[in-house]
Amino acid sequence: MPWLRRFDRLDETVALWRQLWTPGAPSAFHGEFLHLDDLPPATLPARPGGPPIWLGGATPAALARAGRHYDGWLPYPPDPADYASGLHAVHRSVADVGRPAGAVTPALFVTVRVDADPAAGRAALEPYARATYGMPLADLEAIQAVVTGDPDQVAERLSRYVAAGARHLVIRLGALDLPGQREQIDRIAALPALAGPLSSGRV
Repeated sequence: MPWLRRFDRLDETVALWRQLWTPGAPSAFHGEFLHLDDLPPATLPARPGGPPIWLGGATPAALARAGRHYDGWLPYPPDPADYASGLHAVHRSVADVGRPAGAVTPALFVTVRVDADPAAGRAALEPYARATYGMPLADLEAIQAVVTGDPDQVAERLSRYVAAGARHLVIRLGALDLPGQREQIDRIAALPALAGPLSSGRV
């Protein structure tokens, strides 16, 4: 795919998906990039209108795009204040195009590790960061949401994002092997209740 205008192409592809998911929609699709004259019948999704489509990204263009075209916003900012300001921009974009308030689900993608000993948790995340991203943990934390500590610390830090507006948390387990991931699932499931509303308890 050409690098230039790649996000415009993404938006048009999503529009094509939504047309395919709509009963009785035209069998042709003619956009700026995609020209299809005779689309075959598609299996309709169980959910009317198709599955919700969420967009990541936190550039001004991505925030505007999320508000105009998408059903959810899934960024991973390391600072909850940046999450709050980004969500404000998404809401402004929603209003600018006349979509209903609440049209975009505010979500957060976050790496989480829970350990009784916070220092041990940070030490365990170091090889995780290097294996997953090829960079030290300190560098990863500068660009992505990473939360570690004991259960109370993790719950408090996640609650900051909830206070900033996140209503759905997509949690990536900060463990490399299957036993460690299973252990983290149990620890995350046992976290103290987060302060503030969440739309679901799914992880």
